[in-house]
Amino acid sequence: MESVRRRSVPFAALAAAGLALGSLFAFGASAQDGKKPKDEKPAAKQDEKPDYELADDVKKLPAKDLRALGNAKQRYFLIGPHETQRPPPAGYALVLVMPGGTGEANMTNFVRNVWNNCCPQDFVFAQLVSVKWSSADVTWPTRVSKVPDMEFTTEEFVDAVLADVTKTQKLKIDPARTYQWGWSSGGPAEYAISLQEKSPVTASYVAMSVFNVSGELEPDLKNAKGSAYFLDHSPDDVRCKFEYAQKALERLKKEGAAVELVTYKGGHGWTGDPFTRLTAGFAWMEKNHGKPERK
Repeated sequence: MESVRRRSVPFAALAAAGLALGSLFAFGASAQDGKKPKDEKPAAKQDEKPDYELADDVKKLPAKDLRALGNAKQRYFLIGPHETQRPPPAGYALVLVMPGGTGEANMTNFVRNVWNNCCPQDFVFAQLVSVKWSSADVTWPTRVSKVPDMEFTTEEFVDAVLADVTKTQKLKIDPARTYQWGWSSGGPAEYAISLQEKSPVTASYVAMSVFNVSGELEPDLKNAKGSAYFLDHSPDDVRCKFEYAQKALERLKKEGAAVELVTYKGGHGWTGDPFTRLTAGFAWMEKNHGKPERK
């Protein structure tokens, strides 16, 4: 594993980088149970405004605005690899990102800053962009939280992105280092993805989210064995109660998963010094990830 090339960035600097505090809190605000330079940003249709604007400090980072396997609704940002990074023999580490809140494209500034500041050089991010299928209040619908009119589950979305990254973008990805990171509304989808039989991910970073596995997901808890979960939650959180993280810690460990729970002050949102926690979380997943179930 290569060392992290990380700048010392205090939380206040996130605001200066175009990540205002209100925006950061909004990233986790909707919890549910449940350019062509480097960005290759597609041109907006006439009279259509772009749905995100890049902050100055991320404009030069390598990223593409893509559609998985040509499906216009399966949009994602491929962030990385660094231009000077040679492909590792076993392949790049890939982090599938499911942002909180509405999961929209405008969260990409924060995600790109995290990729640039908190990860080893051989990490690549795939930030999924959510689809609003109906009026249902579910950002990332899964096989156990379906909504009217949905055309695919988040699990199927992830599979399409993985295929696009390797086959269309031709990046070699290490199956043992295929991770996911999400927060708030992204958390339930992370659990659904990781608890599949033959899950594509070997470790999950779940922040400030809920843990509801009753009903259809309950039988799948046995699939947690051998996987890894890094839980990041504030005891002061009144939107997603801290007891969710405590319950996840207890149940997942009982099923044989490696689990780490870290806490911070300030309640729901990326408060305090999130870059330090994120750096620690990615490093923990590198050391504790499970064995790949898909090759």
